[in-house]
Amino acid sequence: MGKRTKQYKKLMRSFQMLGFREPYQLLMTSDIVLDTMKLDLMTLFEKALSTKSLKPMITQCCIRAMYARNKEPGVAAAIERAKTFERRRCGHLMDEDPLTERECVMAVVDPKRRNENKFRYVVATQDEMLREKLRAVVPTPLMYVKRSVLILEPMAEASLKVREREEKAKFMSGITRGTHKRKREDDEDQSGSDEEDDKEKGKSSTQREDDKPKKKKNYGKKEPNPLAVKKAKKVTDGQKEQRPRKEETEAPAAEVAGEHKAKRKRRKKATTGKGASDKEISAAVDAAIAGADMQD
Repeated sequence: MGKRTKQYKKLMRSFQMLGFREPYQLLMTSDIVLDTMKLDLMTLFEKALSTKSLKPMITQCCIRAMYARNKEPGVAAAIERAKTFERRRCGHLMDEDPLTERECVMAVVDPKRRNENKFRYVVATQDEMLREKLRAVVPTPLMYVKRSVLILEPMAEASLKVREREEKAKFMSGITRGTHKRKREDDEDQSGSDEEDDKEKGKSSTQREDDKPKKKKNYGKKEPNPLAVKKAKKVTDGQKEQRPRKEETEAPAAEVAGEHKAKRKRRKKATTGKGASDKEISAAVDAAIAGADMQD
């Protein structure tokens, strides 16, 4: 049982590569419901598919086929079980001649007859002819019960070819993406080098401009702040006449200086004592005579 569950899990992973997602849509026919009345059918499906997210479904034509066999023993209980499943509306009218379960399931799985399981159904049926036809519909997991054991068929050849094709396409897309990335990286490197060259050129031009002597602007002569300078006082005409000229003031100043000098020399003569030498006495006499001449 453990090996089988691992194989089924691996098989469902390969089906997931072809577009199957949980919850799986489990489409059943009436014969598998009738053959598994003594078994817990849903637990078998959960163990086989390794998941509890399942949507059991049955078509309206399959329910109609079960009602046609209502007089047989155990069919009424099978009908009650089938009512618990989701009813898949196949669109086949009751007034017309009813289709067989085989035709109904084929119409639901492959509605456009392109051998494509468009809605990704997992089909569980005991009908070997139906399973044979569904093997050509890609991709379709097929299940049936044999001796109270639920079996998941291996992937059909048509589905295997499609899977290999998908893997090759993904592989090639990865290679092309890698080449595109390399091209982008090369382009980025080239653009980065070009930007660096432009920056270096700009730096060299700016350095040249900085080396050139800058011209100083002539703002004119510097003058003191007019707010810090005291205002000149206004002078009247009378005040202007009273002011002496420079020439008049300079002459008396010189005379006064000469008088002061002569007076100082007189003081020196008066201070000569008895013990003075002849030279000092003669110098004092000469100075006195010069002072007298100046006074005259």
